[in-house]
Amino acid sequence: MRTLAAAVVLLALAGSASAQALKMPKVEVTFDQEADFSKFQTFSWKDPGAAAKDPQMHTRIIWYVERELEKKGLKKAPEGQGDLFVRYYAKGKESVQGTPSQGETYLPGGAGQLSTSVDFHKVLAGSLIIELQRATDEKPVWRAGSQYTALDKDKIDAETRSAVRMLMSKYPPAK
Repeated sequence: MRTLAAAVVLLALAGSASAQALKMPKVEVTFDQEADFSKFQTFSWKDPGAAAKDPQMHTRIIWYVERELEKKGLKKAPEGQGDLFVRYYAKGKESVQGTPSQGETYLPGGAGQLSTSVDFHKVLAGSLIIELQRATDEKPVWRAGSQYTALDKDKIDAETRSAVRMLMSKYPPAK
């Protein structure tokens, strides 16, 4: 009986994990097939193509991109002196999203009534593109982008970290 219960729990967890995997944003990656990514050892920032309007978001993106590049073995160089120039493009939009729900309420005397309600909350949706350019000619050698949604503004830092990690997980590209 315990084996059956454990199997049911594992199936439920696997089902929820696959459901979560289906909701992951799609990452689009393009890169220069001719580039030898092993030769890039350093990076420096280039002005963002479309910087985040919120200074805190700008700082978050830079912080997380730098940490991910360092994990890949790249070292930060003074401005304009890296093997790669890093740019990002960010666009965000705040909107209101509604989640409908239905419920049954019971009136005195036992009669039930079906009701529908909508729970509204603010949502921040955006897109993030990270681009790496070869410093010698400033041509893009790698670019990854995705769209993401943060349902809770209090979790925007974690959402940004997750989005950057997801994009940077595609660097260096598998040829």
